[in-house]
Amino acid sequence: MKRPGYYLLFFLFFFSLQSFAQPTGFVDEQVSDGWTIPVGLTFDKQGRMFVWEKAGKVFMVENGVKNPAPIIDISKEVLDFNDHGLNGVALDPDFLNNGYIYLLYAVKRHHALYFGTPNYDTTNADGFKTTIGRLTRYTLNKADGFKKFNESSRKVLLGESISTGIPILVDNHGVGSLVFGTDGTLLVTAGDAALASEPPSDDTQNPWFLEAISVGIITAEQNVNAYRSQVLSSLNGKMLRIDPATGNGVASNPFYESNNPRSSRSRIWAYGLRNPFRFTVQPKTGSTNPADGNPGTIFVGDVGWSHREEINIISKGGQNFGWPSFEGISYTNESYSNPTFKPTNPVLPIIEWRGPLAQALVNSEVYGVGSAQFKGRAFTGNSSIGGVFYDLTAFPEAFRNLYFQGDYEGWVKAFRLDEKNNPIEVIDFTDRVNPTCFAVNPADGSLYYVSYLYPDIHEVRKITFDPNANLRPVLVAEASPIYGTSPLTVNFKASDSKDPENGPLGFFWDFGDGKNSNLANPTHTYIAVSTEPQIFKATLKITDNIGKSDTKTFVIYLNNTPPTITNTSIDKVNSFDNSKDFEVNLSATVTDKEQTDLTYQWLVVLHHDEHTHFVSSFRKTEGKIVLGQVPCDSQAYFYRVSLTVADPLGLSAIYYKDIKPLCPGDTTSDPDTDPVILSVYPNPTKNTIELLASNDLDNHLIRLRLLRNTGQLISEREGYWKILKGQLNNDLSDQSSGIYLLNVRFGEKNKIFRIYKE
Repeated sequence: MKRPGYYLLFFLFFFSLQSFAQPTGFVDEQVSDGWTIPVGLTFDKQGRMFVWEKAGKVFMVENGVKNPAPIIDISKEVLDFNDHGLNGVALDPDFLNNGYIYLLYAVKRHHALYFGTPNYDTTNADGFKTTIGRLTRYTLNKADGFKKFNESSRKVLLGESISTGIPILVDNHGVGSLVFGTDGTLLVTAGDAALASEPPSDDTQNPWFLEAISVGIITAEQNVNAYRSQVLSSLNGKMLRIDPATGNGVASNPFYESNNPRSSRSRIWAYGLRNPFRFTVQPKTGSTNPADGNPGTIFVGDVGWSHREEINIISKGGQNFGWPSFEGISYTNESYSNPTFKPTNPVLPIIEWRGPLAQALVNSEVYGVGSAQFKGRAFTGNSSIGGVFYDLTAFPEAFRNLYFQGDYEGWVKAFRLDEKNNPIEVIDFTDRVNPTCFAVNPADGSLYYVSYLYPDIHEVRKITFDPNANLRPVLVAEASPIYGTSPLTVNFKASDSKDPENGPLGFFWDFGDGKNSNLANPTHTYIAVSTEPQIFKATLKITDNIGKSDTKTFVIYLNNTPPTITNTSIDKVNSFDNSKDFEVNLSATVTDKEQTDLTYQWLVVLHHDEHTHFVSSFRKTEGKIVLGQVPCDSQAYFYRVSLTVADPLGLSAIYYKDIKPLCPGDTTSDPDTDPVILSVYPNPTKNTIELLASNDLDNHLIRLRLLRNTGQLISEREGYWKILKGQLNNDLSDQSSGIYLLNVRFGEKNKIFRIYKE
């Protein structure tokens, strides 16, 4: 199905973006990578960092070093599917004494129903099924420095049964964050658990929702899709305020029921939210007494539908933020107009963005960004990620007490507020990132955040202030070929590496066989000791003129070739009917000339416009997956199913197949047989780009335009992709780090990609 209007808007959107650097003296740099889908981080009062991964593991990082073993692993219980997983973690305010740690996560339905009974099966690997979100407290052992958790200390505060948890009914908009209020109460956010179709269909008859009723996750009265955010008997679309010792609602909550302190009404603090994934409590606000009903002023990033992204302030209990009837400062969703659920006076966000203009509410008047009342540069985005206040002293005074907020589509900004919390200025801090969580380190005064974009980026970064900072050199290197028969001559190249301060770089190659080189682009011949497969590890270290360095290792495989993948069960599966879930059996024929002990990993990723959602994975030769329904709206979606097979030495092959959900009016192929949906990989990239589509592009006539983010043309080429891709990579390798735009046109198709060059 062609959507010309969509592509025009997409083109205009990307050409309006501009890259920006941090304010003078600030540095944004990577702290660590190599994580497996990290989604959040926090610090104890001594500066130890705790990072949690979506699958259910929590790690401690001390002095910048990640402990190899997780301090908590509840992956057998956590549903790791699409946006669901271990999303929220909080340390008790008295953590250094009591060791309490709180976890907010989606539960596998099998675990929720059968754990502790004879019917529980530890090998159960069901995909997504309607289930619940759960809040659990564990105790870490103080005696060993909080490096292990006491499994018997498990205390379920919310979601002890299938009917008492936060309903999770679709593959997103589940549980959010955990933050302690100034008064010691525990604040919890939950999404609306609603389908994001536009316009909405009769979602009350969706099989997921009917299934949830039959299991007891929701009642028939709660089966109202996004209107659940307005229903006080439902935990969905709410901020909750509970007693961290019991899980009960707090008596000073606005709808508290003294005869039922664990009811939904008793636990609700605010409502009318869509997907309040991250939030924070403003420092120096609130009471220390829970009875006062004042946990502090709460800043919430609420992820919008198709119209507005929001920053909301919850200043008191019982406030209603209007979803789903209202979005942003002034937008009314006509699709959700049921008067039963339509609030008459919803609380408005202080800032909104999406599309061409960001706006702020200043003293009840609306002003666009760039005005005298709301200073700063224009910005946009489509996934509001709530942040933190910076209230330490390592930043210059002009940058203290600012509110730092992100958008998952690519930026971190600081917002300056007046004494009434009116936004008066937005300050650009960094782009080319995908933030999911923020925290301030009390030990070094830096602002840390997780940046995650599956499958390429899994990192923790930090923003520091150092007017004399020397940045780490940017290592760009490649090796070819990396496998073959001995003797094997390998060409190494690192001359595209750069020093951000434009100083000289030193190169040192350790080829792993006792030989080395100081050349930027050496050639080395490897000789195996026998005819058996063998590996060598070649390590490059580049160093600038004051000693800052970076390293990279290449594995060279002698007398070895990668596995061959043929005859998969999805070779002929190109699409499916999006009116229902699609179950797929996965299998493949795999051969390897040298090895027999092979490992398999099947992976399912949902591509949604220019970002991705991890769906599921398993490490077996064959299995079953379910491709869920996606919204039938103006955005682009497809599933990529891949199989990676590796031999015992690590040499691998990958097969992938893109499967398109068909909405009403779509056909199994476009009228001109060319795929509408394209993607680029890897992104970010160091030097190379591969253009991917549902069909092979090698013999398609394509026009490519590579531009700077300002729109300045770098190169323009036309020809067959199998020829153009090498030329494009040469064009890209000549450029410095930054944001570039790649315009791809073939036939009537036209798409713009934002390329991040490291």
